[in-house]
Amino acid sequence: MIKTISKTDLEKCIYRVRNAGDKERSDDKYNEASVLVLFINNKVKKSSSILMIKRKDNLRKHAGQVAFPGGRKEKEDLNLEETARRETEEEINIYGKHYTIVGKFPKFFTGTGYVVTPFLGIIDSNSNWSKLLKPNLGEVEQVFFPPTDCLLLPEYQLREKPPINSSMSMTWTINYNNKNIWGLTARVLVTISAGLGLREFPPCDDI
Repeated sequence: MIKTISKTDLEKCIYRVRNAGDKERSDDKYNEASVLVLFINNKVKKSSSILMIKRKDNLRKHAGQVAFPGGRKEKEDLNLEETARRETEEEINIYGKHYTIVGKFPKFFTGTGYVVTPFLGIIDSNSNWSKLLKPNLGEVEQVFFPPTDCLLLPEYQLREKPPINSSMSMTWTINYNNKNIWGLTARVLVTISAGLGLREFPPCDDI
């Protein structure tokens, strides 16, 4: 069982994952993007969860997918951390004062033409973030909080063929409460598992 995830845990995870990103590709063929993986600790129950969203089914890209808050880098963003923060504000109304970013993972490339940098952080349990949480209904259908056990333990992580319309050769999938988590989101979770010492590192040959 995974208990609370401390800042030290994430720092060690990020250090171990420093060389676990994708092989370098020509960035000019990919759109830069970033996501924010936020851990929520319940100190009373000594447990943790991860904030995730389900995107609206009618979106032009990534419709209906389970994901982390995040998106494409815009011209006004100074860097990819700012992108992750801005997108989190826009999608679920959670601001930087409500969490601490501990660090970032290497780049991950997707079959849909993005090069994504995941940032990892911890929500401040003393803030009023949960009262302010509000999904942007134009983009986000639902915000939910799966226990880390259900996402990060290897027995829930499967290596499979992707959907027929995907350009990937293989993908990771995690089924939580009838929500199919796959693609980049699942791969980031599997990589976090490896960084925490729960499993071996995943292969980098999805695309």
